[in-house]
Parts: sequence; C-alpha cells; structure tokens
Amino acid sequence: MPGEAQSPYYAYLYAKNILGGRWPEGEAAIAKDPLYAYLYARDVIQGRFPEAEVTIARDPQAAFDYARDFIEGRWPEAEEAIAKSPRYAYEYATNVIKGRFPEGEEAIAIRPQWARWYAEDVIKGRWPEGEKAIAKDPDSAKYYLVLFPEARLDWALKGWIPMDDMWGV
Repeated sequence: MPGEAQSPYYAYLYAKNILGGRWPEGEAAIAKDPLYAYLYARDVIQGRFPEAEVTIARDPQAAFDYARDFIEGRWPEAEEAIAKSPRYAYEYATNVIKGRFPEGEEAIAIRPQWARWYAEDVIKGRWPEGEKAIAKDPDSAKYYLVLFPEARLDWALKGWIPMDDMWGV
C-alpha cells in the first residue's frame, strides 16, 4: 500500500480500519500530522506514540487531547502551543492541570466565554484580567455579574455597564 503510507489520513485509516492495529510502514507519515498522530495513538496504539510527540505538541487541540489521554498530567513540551488557544488553554487548566494555567491566561482573557468559564471553574472567583472581554459579551457579562455581583460597582465606574444597572435593576 505505497500510496496510503504517504498520506497521514489514509495511513491512519488503513491501520485502524483495515489492519485493526499498528502499521509501521505508515507511522512516519502519520507522525507528521498532529491530528492523525493523536488519533493513531488513541485508536490504534491505545497509548503513547513517542515518535509523533514533537508534532503533536505543536497543535493546541491535539496536544491537549494527548496530554489528557496519555500524559495524564502537565506536558511542558506542549504548553507553548496550548497557551495560544483560549479554548484549549481553558480545557488544559480544567481537565489536565485542575488549576490555573498562567501561561494560557493571556489567550483566555481575550475571549469572553472562555474568560467567564475560567473565572467560574478554575479561579472560582472574580478574574479582573478577563473582565474587560467578559463585559463586551452581553450573555457572558450577565452571567458573570450574577456569579460575582461585587464586580458591578467596578464595571459601572469603568463604564462597562450603566450606573443604573449597577444594582442589577
């Protein structure tokens, strides 16, 4: 199967669906693609795929999934890539680290929904670094202010909410 051995997609599918197990001839191609390398580790090897870890570590989604499923803890080699994605930085903090992920907070802080969830689920309190973004999204802002009503005065003084809304009226 020379053609399949060149394509990460077809090599992964061939190993998974035709062979039902590892395919050494296709692993070099698979190891070049972070998504298919992760899927190969998950679906075929059912464990770590060391030859592909450098590639997997470059992609936020694949790196998060791999850290969660196989590293089962912090994966320093992948944290730079994970930290660039608001979603996967949040997911890494909640599902892998189970605590704050300072390296990813800058990315999380610019996306209202992820910032609100980070404050609620990770910090478990107000998170001033994310409040400016949260305030820009009406749904996130409303929910955040229900969770942390003590933020209303600060938000009103900054002009993020009307003064007459300061009391939640």
